[in-house]
Amino acid sequence: MKKPHGSQKNKCQEPALRPIRVVLFCGGRGSATIIHEWLRHANVALTLVVNAYDDGLSTGALRDFIAQMLGPSDFRKNLSCLLDPYSESQYALKHLLEYRFPATQAETAIQALETWLQREKRKNLPEPLRALFGTLTPAIAARVRALLTVFFDYARCEASAFDYRDCALGNLIFAGAYLKNHYDFNAATCEIAELACSRAMLVNVSEGENRILVGLKDNGEVLTSEAKIVGEQSEVPIRQFFFLEEKLDDAFLQSLEPLNVDEREQRLRALERLPRLSREAEEALRDADIILYGPGTQHSSLLPSYRIAGEVIAQAKAPVKALVLNLGPDHDIQSLSGEGIVNNALACLGDMDNTHGVITHVFVDNNSIFGRTLQHQPEYRHAAIIAGNFANAYRQYVHNGHAIVAKVLALWAKPTDDTLPQADMFVDIHKRSSGLGELYEEVLEADWRHYFSRVTLTLNHASIQEPVPGNLMEVREWSGKGAFPEVGYFLDWYQHRDSEYLIVVAGDGKYHIRDVLRAITLLEQSHYGAVFGSRNQSRAQFRASIRAAYGERRVLGTCSLWGSLLVSGIFAFRFGMVFSDPLTGFRVFKRRRLQAAIGEASLCRARTPVSLAAWLIQHNVEIAELPVNYRTYAGFADPRWRVRRGLKNLLSTFRR
Repeated sequence: MKKPHGSQKNKCQEPALRPIRVVLFCGGRGSATIIHEWLRHANVALTLVVNAYDDGLSTGALRDFIAQMLGPSDFRKNLSCLLDPYSESQYALKHLLEYRFPATQAETAIQALETWLQREKRKNLPEPLRALFGTLTPAIAARVRALLTVFFDYARCEASAFDYRDCALGNLIFAGAYLKNHYDFNAATCEIAELACSRAMLVNVSEGENRILVGLKDNGEVLTSEAKIVGEQSEVPIRQFFFLEEKLDDAFLQSLEPLNVDEREQRLRALERLPRLSREAEEALRDADIILYGPGTQHSSLLPSYRIAGEVIAQAKAPVKALVLNLGPDHDIQSLSGEGIVNNALACLGDMDNTHGVITHVFVDNNSIFGRTLQHQPEYRHAAIIAGNFANAYRQYVHNGHAIVAKVLALWAKPTDDTLPQADMFVDIHKRSSGLGELYEEVLEADWRHYFSRVTLTLNHASIQEPVPGNLMEVREWSGKGAFPEVGYFLDWYQHRDSEYLIVVAGDGKYHIRDVLRAITLLEQSHYGAVFGSRNQSRAQFRASIRAAYGERRVLGTCSLWGSLLVSGIFAFRFGMVFSDPLTGFRVFKRRRLQAAIGEASLCRARTPVSLAAWLIQHNVEIAELPVNYRTYAGFADPRWRVRRGLKNLLSTFRR
C-alpha cells in the first residue's frame, strides 16, 4: 500500500515533548559531524532536507535504468548518519547500505545475492554480505529482502542489463522502495527511513519531479550534468545552474555555440522548470526554531535546494538561519571567496540584499580560506559573522560538530546582544547575615554581563548597605514565610515576573556563584528546564559538610544522611527519576522551557522543594543535576532546622 507523504515517523524512540525543531540543509557527508552532534541532544527534533538531483557514476546509471528515478545517494549517506551505531543490527544495516559491489567480480556477487533472495540461504553469499545480513534482526532482514526482490524482478524484465560495478547496495534497496511505491520518490524515502528506524526526519526538498541539473560558467561553458558541475573543471566561476526536464542533446548544444554567455543563459532559462517544494519540507521550515545551511558541495547539494525553498524560508519565523561555510574549496567553488559563497546562497534564496533575513548568521572557521576577509567583519549583508574554531583539530576539512551546535543553540537562546535575558536571583541564607557580605562580593565579581541584561537580587529577611551597580543589578528584600520561602518565591516568579531565569540559593551552607554561571551555560546549550546542584558528588566535600553541620550530634548526622537517601529512593520510586541530592538548595530554572512543557497546566500547589521537583517532572520538565561546591561551617549550621526541613520534604514525597 502506498504511504502518504509525511508519514515518516521515528518509531524506534519516544518523541521528546515540545522539542527544539531544527532543519538542516545538507548534501551527502559534509554535515555528518553536525548531524551526529544534533542527535546527541535528546530534546531536538532534527529534519534533514536533501535534494535528489545527483547523477554521477552508478547513481546516474540507476537514474537512466529506471524511468523518472531520482538520485538516492545523498539520502543513503545521510541515512547512514542517522542509524544507531550501538545496535548490532543498525550497525550492520549501515554497512549494507554503503556496501559497493566490486568492479571485477560484481556479477558473481549479484548472482549469489539473487540466489539468496530466492532461497533464503546465506551460505553462498560473499563476505561481508553473509555476516552483515546475518546480523540484521529478522524483521529488518525480511524488509530488505523484499525491497531487493522488487528491484531484481524489475531488472530481469528490462531489455538492457544494469551495470552493477561499484554500485552501492543501498541504492538498490532504495530503488526497490521507489518501485514498490509506484515511482513515488518521497514515499520511498519515508519507507527507507522507517526501515532504518531513523533518528531524524529525512525529507526530499522537492515533490519528486525528475530534473537534470545543468550549469553555465562565466565563460559560456555549459556543464551538462550534475556530475560535471561537481567534477574537475576550470577556475572560471559557475554563473548559474538550471533545472531541466531532459538532458541536453548535441543539436541544442551546437545551437549555443554562436551565442554569447548572456544569450546562452537566456536559452537555458527558457527550458527551466523549477521543482515544487515538498509538503514535508515546507511544514518543517515553517515550524522550525533553527534553520541551518550546512557545508557541502554548493552547486549540486545546497544551492539547488535553496532555490526550491527560498520563498518559504523568507517567511519562516525561525530566529536563527545560519550558514556554515565550507572549510576548503571544492571544484565548483575553487575561485570563490567566502563573500562569494554567501552571495550565491542569498541569490538562490531570492533575497540578494538579505532584507528578509534569510541568513541571520554566517559561521566562518578562523583558519579557513573562506574566512580570510569575512572573519574580520562584524557582519556581511546584514548577517552576523560568527568566527571561531569550527574545524576538527585532528581531521582535515572536517567540521567540529560540537562547536557549531553549541554556538547555534547559544544564538537561539539569545539571538542578539540587545536581547540578553533577565534573571532573578533569590538568596535565603537562614539567619546568617554575617555571611551576606562575602556572598555579595562574589555576586559582584561574577561575569553577569555576558549572560544577562539585568539581574534582580532578592534577599530573604536580609538587606545590604553597599553600593549597587544600578545599570545591571537591582537588590530588594523579600519576607518569605514558612520553612521553604524559596518555593513561595518560585511560584511568585513563575506567575508574576517575566525574567527568563530564576536562580535559587537557599540553606545554611555556602554555595559558589561561579557554579551558577555553569548552570546557566548548561541551560543555554541544552533542552533542560532546570538544573539542580548536587552537593554530594565529592565524597570528601559531602562528609566534611555533614561533620560541620552536626558536629558532635552524631545521631542527627546519621539520621540526616539516611533520611536524604530515603527521600531519594522514595522519589525515584514515585516519580521515576533519581536525584543524588534531592534536598539541595541550589536550583536554576529557565522560563521558556518550563512554559513549553507545562503549557496551560493547573497552578502548582507545591509547598516543599521536593514536591516542586515532582510537579515539574509530572509536567515533563527535564531536570539536570550539576556537581557544585558547597560548604557548611561549624557553629553556623542549624541541625534542628535541617531535620525539620528534611522531614517535611520526606512527607511530601507521599503526596500528589
